Amino acid sequence: MSELGLEGYGAERAAFLDVAHSLSDEEWMAPSDCTGWTVRDVLAHVASLIHGVVDPSVMIDMSAGTEVSMEAPVAQRRALPVADVLAEYETSSGAALDGFAALQQPPLADTLLPLGDLGTHPMALMPNVFLFDTYCHLRNDILRPNGAIDRPEPPRDEQRLRPTVEWMLAGLPWMCTNGLAFMDRPIGLRIEGPGGGRHTVHPAGGEGRVDVVAGDDADAAATITTGDHDFVVWGTQRRPWRDYVTVDGDEAYAQRFLDVVKII
Repeated sequence: MSELGLEGYGAERAAFLDVAHSLSDEEWMAPSDCTGWTVRDVLAHVASLIHGVVDPSVMIDMSAGTEVSMEAPVAQRRALPVADVLAEYETSSGAALDGFAALQQPPLADTLLPLGDLGTHPMALMPNVFLFDTYCHLRNDILRPNGAIDRPEPPRDEQRLRPTVEWMLAGLPWMCTNGLAFMDRPIGLRIEGPGGGRHTVHPAGGEGRVDVVAGDDADAAATITTGDHDFVVWGTQRRPWRDYVTVDGDEAYAQRFLDVVKII
């Protein structure tokens, strides 16, 4: 179950709305850190995505791939008043928060849900998915220093960061399958901060995907150390990993791993 993810999503949603309701017309049109998107386009993205969760009739068709499929619903909302898009997000995300609570109890909690190129995961992780999405877009794409908006950053606390990192580690084997096929030795991943922990990425097994497990492994070829918030930044390839990690052990092997990791 992901009760902490539910709490974190509620807190990050509230922080996103606080920032959104404070923006001027000029700030809505400022460039975000998402290439080609303004701040209002980022709002359109999160609004369209969560709207599809609570109303399957408007769910985005992601058959062409998650990232490519995000452009059309954003473009459609450019003709709408930003107040309408903000209302769409506020209403849909509130309904989703209520719905996610129902997914924390069996049998739904353990029911596997296919999410296209994001992988297949227990439904209890759904609040983590949207917490991760909101956290990334608010802190990396909208707020300074990478975004254009000058507002105080919300807390980097456990309720936000632990479920965010949990989702990233759950998604990594699915999203990086082909790129990590080279692995023949484990790699340690030590994440510091309230959302951190020690993990080991093992080479692909019978299903063709690497396996991420808790704890250290004495046979790890290298150990990568990073912060929990930093992992969000470089793990989504928003910024180069070299600015955010240290490596002990086989640096060339670790570099091959780090060059491939991209969580979406």
